[in-house]
Amino acid sequence: MKKQTLLAVSMMALLLSAASPFTSMPAPAYAAQQASPAEEQMKTLAQLDQKVVEEARQAMQKLAGNVKIELQEITGANNECWVISAKDHRGEVLVTKKEGKVVSANVTFQPGEVPAQLMQTATSTLQSMDSKRAVAFDIVQRNSWEKENSWIFVGRDGKSVTIDAATEKVKHAKLEYETINVDPNVPEVDSKIADAAKKALKTLSNGSASELSPRATLYKSPEMHRDQVWGFMDKEANYRIEIGAKTGKVVAVSNTKEIGGGNFVLPEDVPTVFAKPFYTKEKAIAAANPMLKKMFHLDLTGYTVTTKYNEYTFAKKGKPTVTALINKKGVFYDYTVAPENGLIN
Repeated sequence: MKKQTLLAVSMMALLLSAASPFTSMPAPAYAAQQASPAEEQMKTLAQLDQKVVEEARQAMQKLAGNVKIELQEITGANNECWVISAKDHRGEVLVTKKEGKVVSANVTFQPGEVPAQLMQTATSTLQSMDSKRAVAFDIVQRNSWEKENSWIFVGRDGKSVTIDAATEKVKHAKLEYETINVDPNVPEVDSKIADAAKKALKTLSNGSASELSPRATLYKSPEMHRDQVWGFMDKEANYRIEIGAKTGKVVAVSNTKEIGGGNFVLPEDVPTVFAKPFYTKEKAIAAANPMLKKMFHLDLTGYTVTTKYNEYTFAKKGKPTVTALINKKGVFYDYTVAPENGLIN
């Protein structure tokens, strides 16, 4: 069973928007396709095995703590799961139709219902990123599934902080800004940073794209080795640019057109599709070097190369480390340049 296909659209949208620094990037098409309701008559809770229903409620209650959870109805389905919603919009739980197994659960809290230390961590994290921004959260989500166990604090104007539920450490945090003045409630990106993004976009796209998306994101993600980075996209969401907030330099780029259509690979299929290395060390350097020179002024001559599936890592003592991804045809489409020591900034 492919676990990635088990999330309902509502939960997938939430997790993608919170985890991804690029909120303007459309969710992968397969997420909506795989999670679309199956063509069958919707059941009621009374028609399900009541032991399964109670286990589903308990899964939500475990996340909810002192907040009482009562299940209300089945509100969705895909080929493998039922989506059961709680009363008072408290969240959802997904259970498999065949085994009655809980796959994932999420509970919605009001900010005042969340432990004070977590609220302080979320608030201080955003304040450290931009002391001028007012910080307030509208809702807090507690999520648990195979690949996620976290608190997600969500505020207006694209504010969010994701905290690992086990360690209580920040996984991701982001603030949204504008590249053009549209919304008076959202501040504009510093002009020097915006100009650097425009220049990088023009170079990356060979001049075919010149206009940035109206929204940009300032984010940090220790999980992704980012200290504090600006994220930009073009209006068509074909290109992604990352610029270090402290250095003002391009630190990552991606051409998402190279993984569209027939080149798209589901995450769970990557180990199979890329079971054998596509390149030798020499050929990998030859294929990646032109873009590295053009976008980062970096020469891979003398670098060592390691590979895992579609990911190639280029390293050299005393030099930045490069991580690059290839598509099914061997085209490098995504590059990240990190300092030898420390986080990207």
